[in-house]
Amino acid sequence: MLCLKRGVYMLTSMTGFGKAEGNVQNMEIGIELKSVNSRYLEIFIATPKFLNFLEEPLRKYIRQHITRGNLHCYLNVNSANNTLASYSVNTPLLKNFMLTVSKIATETGIEPQVNMQDLLAQPELLTLEENNIEHEILEVEMIKILNSAIMELLDMENKEGEYIRAIFLERMRSMEKQINTIIDLQKENIPRHIETLRSRIFALLKEDPGELQLHQEIVQLVDKLDISEEIDRFKSHIAQFITYLNSNEAVGKRLNFLLQEMNREITTMGNKASNSEISQHVVEIKNELETVREQVQNIQ
Repeated sequence: MLCLKRGVYMLTSMTGFGKAEGNVQNMEIGIELKSVNSRYLEIFIATPKFLNFLEEPLRKYIRQHITRGNLHCYLNVNSANNTLASYSVNTPLLKNFMLTVSKIATETGIEPQVNMQDLLAQPELLTLEENNIEHEILEVEMIKILNSAIMELLDMENKEGEYIRAIFLERMRSMEKQINTIIDLQKENIPRHIETLRSRIFALLKEDPGELQLHQEIVQLVDKLDISEEIDRFKSHIAQFITYLNSNEAVGKRLNFLLQEMNREITTMGNKASNSEISQHVVEIKNELETVREQVQNIQ
């Protein structure tokens, strides 16, 4: 039996829904899968009581095809022609119950009023019995239906992943433009600060400072204002981010790590540049990073 796996497409979401139906032993069976984001793989399976033995095989099969997310699996029996289990009446106990009620009525003089609801409220009177059907046969049939549900789930997650990927690429291009603008502003930023420094020193000394003293001050100032390394690392992170978007592996955690590094670099740029125009672009980039970070939490 073939089944899609997360990662066949370039990027996969953890949000999806899959549903499949089939006929098993003359019963209409429906399986629904609902998945949302999670740091790990969490599987919750709900089955009718008489199908509890299927919980572990279903869980095992899901783990073979899904590696991360909070997934709920609902198995529903939609037909009244249930051949897997049936109720039987504990006739001796029922007769004893009715006899006891009659004795109570005789001794107390109270007219007995026993209805069907009273009888059904006694759990011992009804017993749910599994019919003689091989569990292995049922397991094979249920897995076929589950497989179809998983394929539908993964197809939805892959389409959602491609949609998110397009958003990521747009955000990366936007941040790259902002960084290029910061580079242009930085070319004017350092000379402007050097001239301001020269003017301040002249105002303090009441004369033109010596070249050696000015040179030392300029070196310290340029080193303080220099953001070239942060820019290079940020651009490198953008390139690596886009590379991961084209990977067929699970990259959600890697993307999240890169965003943390990008946020650290852009924060340092804003602190070092000491320029209001650059600060405005830093704020814009941080907004872009936050938008991407929220979406990355949903990526496998």
